[in-house]
Amino acid sequence: MNETMNDRPLRILLVEDNPIDAMVLQDELRRIESGPGFAITVVSRISEIAPALEEDSFDMVLLDLGLPDGEGLETLEKVRAIVPDLPIVVMSGLDDEAVAIEAVRQSAQDYIVKDRWNRQLLVRSLTYSIERHRLMLERELAIQASLESEQRFRAIFDGAQDAIYVKDRNLKFTHINPAMASLFGRRPSELLSATDEELYGRDAAAQVKSWDMRALDGETVEEEHTRVIYGEPLTFLDTRIPLRNAHGEIVGVCCISRNITERKRAIPQDRVKPTEYPSLAMRRLMKQAERIAKTEGTVLLQGESGSGKDYLARWIHDNSDRRRGPYFAINCAALTQELAESELFGHESGAFTGARGRKKGMLELAEGGTLLLNEIGELPLSLQSKLLTFLDTRSFLRVGGERSVTVDARLIAATHRELAKELSEGRFLEPLYYRLEVFTIEVPPMRERKEDIPILVEEIMAELADRMHLSHIPMIDQSTLDGLTTYNWPGNVRELKNALERALMLWDGSRLDLRIPSHGTTDEKWSRDLPFPSYWTLREVTDEVTKSMCMEALRRTKGNKKEAASVLRISRDALYRYIRRFKIKPELLS
Repeated sequence: MNETMNDRPLRILLVEDNPIDAMVLQDELRRIESGPGFAITVVSRISEIAPALEEDSFDMVLLDLGLPDGEGLETLEKVRAIVPDLPIVVMSGLDDEAVAIEAVRQSAQDYIVKDRWNRQLLVRSLTYSIERHRLMLERELAIQASLESEQRFRAIFDGAQDAIYVKDRNLKFTHINPAMASLFGRRPSELLSATDEELYGRDAAAQVKSWDMRALDGETVEEEHTRVIYGEPLTFLDTRIPLRNAHGEIVGVCCISRNITERKRAIPQDRVKPTEYPSLAMRRLMKQAERIAKTEGTVLLQGESGSGKDYLARWIHDNSDRRRGPYFAINCAALTQELAESELFGHESGAFTGARGRKKGMLELAEGGTLLLNEIGELPLSLQSKLLTFLDTRSFLRVGGERSVTVDARLIAATHRELAKELSEGRFLEPLYYRLEVFTIEVPPMRERKEDIPILVEEIMAELADRMHLSHIPMIDQSTLDGLTTYNWPGNVRELKNALERALMLWDGSRLDLRIPSHGTTDEKWSRDLPFPSYWTLREVTDEVTKSMCMEALRRTKGNKKEAASVLRISRDALYRYIRRFKIKPELLS
C-alpha cells in the first residue's frame, strides 16, 4: 500500500464466476458510507487475473475457491503464484474448519463463508487482511535481518492486529504487543512480569510451556486451543517459531496468536446430556465415556456402521482436558493407499508427482487436540506400522521427509469390524491391536436402545434445522414417533438422520411427511381383485380396499397393531377405528 491509500478507495480484484454472488458482494460494499470505500474489478477465471493486473493495480484479491479453471485449495496455490505480493482473502460456500485453517496456513489472510458473512464482518476482514499482509511482509524482513532496526520492528509489532509475544530462553516475556495486552485489559509493560500461570491458569500454562519448549528446540509449532479470558472462552490459532541470533543460535520464541472464536462458534454444539438418554445401554456407555474422557490414553470404539461412534469420539474430546484444542476426523476407508499416508502424516515438497509444496497431515493439524481414525480396520498394513511407531514415540516422518516431527495429539480409533478376527486373518498388526485396546467401548446399535429415539430425533432435527437455516423446527406427532420406535434401523443413527433430512428437504412448511422405512416385512406383492364395472359404489370399493389393506398389514405384522399402523403410515387410533368399523377379527387374518 502506498502513502495515499487512506485517501482513495481500496482496489479489490474479485475472482468469482457466480454473477449473483459477485453482484451481491459489490452491492454490500457500495452501501458502506464510512471510510474511503472500495473499487472492485470482477473476473471469473484464474486465466483473467494476469490481464487485469496489466490494466490496473490492486490492493488485494478476494478469491472464490470454486472456479471453472480451479477447485479448492489448488485455486489458492495457482493465484498466489500470479500475485505473490498481494493479500488474498478466500471465499467459499463450504463451512469446513479444516479447509479454513489450511487456507490460512497456505498464505490466505482470512477465510469467509459466503452464507455467514455480514457487511461489518466483510469490511473488517478486507481492511484487516490488507494491514496484516503488510505487517507480515515487514515482520519477515525484520526477522530475516536479525532485528537490525528496532524502530521498524516496533512499528510492526505494535501495529499488528494479531496478539504477539516474545520470550527468551528462560521463557520470560521480553516483548508483548498492544493487541495481546488488550486481551487482558492491561498495558504491555504490566504484563512483562506476569507468568503464564497468572494469565491462563495452571493447566493451560503447562500446555503453553510444552509448546514454547518445543519451539526452543527448533520446531515451528502450530496449534489451536481455547482459553478462558475474563470469563469468556476465546479460541486462538497460534504459531510459535524459534528466534535465532546472527550465529543461528536459538535465543527465544515468538508466538503469533489469531483469534478465531467466531469461526468456532459456527460449529453446532452438543445439546443432549449423558443423563438424558432413557436407555440403560446408553447411560452405561456414557458413564464409561465420561471416565475415559478424563484420561489421556488411546481409545478404541467398536460398533455397527452408523451407530454413533463419531459422535461419541467428539463427545469424549469435548469433555476431556483437550477440549480447548482442535478435533479432526479422518475416514480411513475413504482413502486410497497412495493418499492415506499423505493425508495422515503429510508430505514434503516434491515427495511425489503433484506434491508442489509441504502439506501438514491430519496428525499435525490435531496438535494439542484429538484425531479420530474412523474405520481403522481399513488402514493398509504399511501405515499401521507407521501409526504404531507414532503411538510409541509421538513422532513421525512426513512423506519424503528427513526430519522427525513431534506431535501432541490424542488418538481415538473406531471400527465396525472385529479387529480380533482381522488380526487372526493377518489383516491387522498384532502390536497395534494391543496398543489400541487399552480402552475399548462397544457402541450399541439402535435396536438395543429404541427408547432413545425421541431424544435422538430432537437432537438431529435441531442440528439439521441449523444447517439448513430453517426459521423453526417442525413438530413430529406422537404416532409418527411411535412408528419410528417399531423399526429396527439396520443403518442405525445414520439411517435415522437420513430419513429426517429427507423429510426436511421435502417439507413445505405444513405437516412433516416423515416416511418410515419398511418394518421388517417382506416386499412380496399383494393384490385384491374387484369386478369392473361393479354394482358397488365408489365409496364401497374404497372401503373394501381399505379393509383389505388393514387386514394384510395386520397379517404381515402378526397382529401387532402398532407395527401395522406404521406400515400403513397411519396413526394407531385410525387403525383401531378401521378395525371397529370393518369388524376385523383375529380369526380373519389367517
